[in-house]
Amino acid sequence: MSRYPRRALGLGVIALLASLCGASPSFAADPVDEHAWQPAPYTLGQGLYFPALGLRIGGYADVHYFDLDGSRSESSLRDVSLFVTKDIGSRWQLFTELAMSRTVNVAGASNDGGDAEVDVERLYADFHASPAVTFRFGKFLTPIGEWNLVHADPLTWTVSRPLSTSAAFARHATGAMAFGTVNVQGRDLDYWVFADDSQNLGLGQDADDAFTDYTGDRSPRNNFRHAVGGRVLYHLAGDSINVGASFVSYQLEQPRHDYQLAGVDFTWTTRYVELTGEAIYRSGPSQLSDERGGFIEAGIPIAPRLYLIGRVERYHTSIPETTTTVRTAGINYRPIPGLVLKVEHRNGRGGDIVPAGWLASVSVLF
Repeated sequence: MSRYPRRALGLGVIALLASLCGASPSFAADPVDEHAWQPAPYTLGQGLYFPALGLRIGGYADVHYFDLDGSRSESSLRDVSLFVTKDIGSRWQLFTELAMSRTVNVAGASNDGGDAEVDVERLYADFHASPAVTFRFGKFLTPIGEWNLVHADPLTWTVSRPLSTSAAFARHATGAMAFGTVNVQGRDLDYWVFADDSQNLGLGQDADDAFTDYTGDRSPRNNFRHAVGGRVLYHLAGDSINVGASFVSYQLEQPRHDYQLAGVDFTWTTRYVELTGEAIYRSGPSQLSDERGGFIEAGIPIAPRLYLIGRVERYHTSIPETTTTVRTAGINYRPIPGLVLKVEHRNGRGGDIVPAGWLASVSVLF
């Protein structure tokens, strides 16, 4: 939970959005340049761009359906996220993502308003110092593995999220980061180096649940208190093979211990299949067992814009201490750019952490 009051946070967000749009935060009536608000031609999934203002507005929304063992079937307007990007001169860029989750739930025969939550998912300023380095200040996605950086539903193969991409670390960090791309032996090497101080700089009301499938208060909260670490990603074979590695040293809010995490990830793309995988190992206090595990996932095109998805994951959690094995099979259909339909079934020894059953979603990137 943020240490800032909701009212103060709301006013801060309003002021930020006003500044992004070039308006006065005093809410006084300013002269409006009609030509400045002339948008470029719109394409679904690319956002609405106003060239004269250097302003882009976009986002995504998704509806989920869950029919999992041990609970009633449930549908929900799972996420609605608004992206606002504003260029300031040639080197500075501001970005915010406001997210509203679980706004409407339909469980069994009942319909309710859900447990709607509004949060500042991301809020940062980028300074492009050179072609090889950009500095970021604010709240951003933690650079561990590939999945966490492209976690939005329209951009992932499956509805469900593998445990190794959320169970051991905070999905968000607040502080500073340097990132960019350098050339190493004729090939690109992407890098991210960051320092987090969420204990003092935490922004928003989010709780980074370790387990993301409606486990509520049963899930450990993985919010950082502080952290330092980074990631590298090396591009091989004409960018058809990418190999990454991550390392982070951090302290979590709950349970409040110090941890060290190392991870590896890869992507191999061919004409006939895309293979991806991630694995992590987290060590911590002696009273808790180490967390470890990972997944391998394949996306196979079976028709135009239609993909068969298969994933196997195995993960050992420390709270509760158990080993989970999950097999997921599904389809991913992208009828037009920006629109994605998914259906999947998962089974295995997941129990309450990863209950077996059916999952589906319809998502749009706008």
